[in-house]
Amino acid sequence: MRSIWKRIRYRLEWAGLLTAAKLVPLLSRKNCFRLALALGGLMSILDRHGHKVALSNLEVAFGDRFSHREREQIARASFQHFARTMLDLLWSPRLTAENFSRYIELENLAETARHGSERSIMIACYHYGNFEWLSLACGFLDLKGTIISQEFKNSLLDPIFKRLREQSGHELIARQGGIVRLYKVLRRKGAPRCLSILRCIQRCQRWRSIASV
Repeated sequence: MRSIWKRIRYRLEWAGLLTAAKLVPLLSRKNCFRLALALGGLMSILDRHGHKVALSNLEVAFGDRFSHREREQIARASFQHFARTMLDLLWSPRLTAENFSRYIELENLAETARHGSERSIMIACYHYGNFEWLSLACGFLDLKGTIISQEFKNSLLDPIFKRLREQSGHELIARQGGIVRLYKVLRRKGAPRCLSILRCIQRCQRWRSIASV
């Protein structure tokens, strides 16, 4: 019985994501931004366990620096930021090499350019900020790479996310056996210049999602 319900739930998740992937790009940037704030705020209320963990982490990290009300606000903002990152990815088919600079601001890009086109580099980073748009912007800037991506428990979702994340020219590969594949690409000089182990934001770059039409 549990296995049947799991298959049904996975199908519902797939249908919901597929629908969102078709509808979200129809929104303006401003409405996409507003929807993300609303959904993130709702998630912070409905996901009681995640909300409690967020408050506990803030208390451990900062002690009594923030009041309980301030910790509540920070936790809610964290949920909203994650919702923005995901909705921005769903909205990203609207991004192109010609218009992405209207929505993403870059700094210190010379740090990557100094490696030269003849050398491959490997970047190990963390999830921070709008990491989905970071990856897409790198592709639009011809910093295309091979990226190890964590698979979802619901494998039906993987093709949708793969399509969205590869649209600026990257290649996503599964985590299993991924390091070996990265090593082979790294040895092929002149192959993708930028190899990413994790999707992330580098400390030398700052990205900003602009809530404008």
